Amino acid sequence: MDVQELNNRIGYSLSQRMRVTRLTLAITLGLILALLGVLTLAFSNQPGTKLHERSVTYIPALPPTSPPVPTPTTQRAPVASPSPTAPLPASLQQDIAFLQAQNLFFYHGNTSLPEVALTFDDGPTPYYTPQVLNILQEYGVKATFFCIGRQVANYPDLVRQEYAAGHIVGNHSWSHPNLTFFSPAVILSQLTLTSDAIQRATGVRPTFFRPPYGALNRQVLTEVYHLGLTTVVWNADPRDWSRPGTDVIIARVLGQTGYGTIIVMHDGGGNRLQTIAALPTIITVLRDHGIRFVTLQQLVDDIHTKAASSTPSPNSVVMKSPLLLKDWRRKKLMWYTASN
Repeated sequence: MDVQELNNRIGYSLSQRMRVTRLTLAITLGLILALLGVLTLAFSNQPGTKLHERSVTYIPALPPTSPPVPTPTTQRAPVASPSPTAPLPASLQQDIAFLQAQNLFFYHGNTSLPEVALTFDDGPTPYYTPQVLNILQEYGVKATFFCIGRQVANYPDLVRQEYAAGHIVGNHSWSHPNLTFFSPAVILSQLTLTSDAIQRATGVRPTFFRPPYGALNRQVLTEVYHLGLTTVVWNADPRDWSRPGTDVIIARVLGQTGYGTIIVMHDGGGNRLQTIAALPTIITVLRDHGIRFVTLQQLVDDIHTKAASSTPSPNSVVMKSPLLLKDWRRKKLMWYTASN
C-alpha cells in the first residue's frame, strides 16, 4: 500500500468519525431540548404559575402594627362630587332609585326642613380628629364621622370618643380604595373588616356607608345592600382635601348649602388645618340663618317629615344659598374695614 492510499484511508476514517460525532451531538442536544420542554410544560401547569394570571389584592385580617402614614393630598384622586342630576347608566340609576325608595341611599335630607348634616371622612387621625371634636363640643354640634377601617384599628380610642360624644360613626372602607375596580369578594372584605373594627371600638355596628371618592357601581351597591348598610353621599363639597384656603372652604360650603344638605369635609388623609380653621365660621353663619345641625340618623328619620309651615321662614336658604354667601362676605368686609 503506497503512502497516497494510506493518507486517503486515514482521511476517510477521520471524516466518518466526525460525521458520527456531529450526529451524536445533534441527537444529544435534541434530547436535552425535548427534556427541557417537558419540564417547562409540567411546571407551567402547576397552580399559581400561569402567565398573565390576574393578581388579587387581599385585605389583611389583622390591622398593621404601626400607624399608617397619612395619605398625601396629591395622591387623592380628584373625583367630581356626585349629584342627583349627574348622568348615570340606566342600570345604576335604577339601583339607586330602588335604594332611595327604601331609604337606603341619600344625596341629601329633607329639603323642606332647616337642618343639615356635617360629615367628616378619612379619619380618625390623632392630630386633626381631636381638634374637630373640640370645636363640635364647643358649639354643641353633632356630626357623622366616616372612618377608614385601618385607622379605626390603630386609633380605637378616638372612635370611642366620637361615639361617646353623641356623633355617628360610619363605614368608609378599610383602606380607601376605589371599590369599583375590585371583585365582590374584595368589596365585601373591605366593608366587613371596617364594620368589625368599628364594632370592637364602640360596641355598635355601623349602619351608614360612604364610598371612597363617591365611586359607585352595581357591584358596590349590591354588597352594601346585602350587608344592610345605608349609602350616604353628599351634595355640598368644598373640596377641602385640596387645601384651597380657609376662606374658599367657607365660601364653597355656604354657596352650596340649603335645607337638608349633607356637607362632606375631612378630618384625615392629609393636612386638615384649613378645614379646622373654617369650621367655626361655617357653624356660626349657618346657625345665624336658622339652620340646625343633625346627625345622619336624624336626617334620615326626618326625610318624610313635613315642615310645620309650607311658607319658608325669612331666614330660609332653600333657594337663597348665594344670599347666605353674600351675607358672610358682607360681614367679613365690615370686620376688615373696622379693624383697619
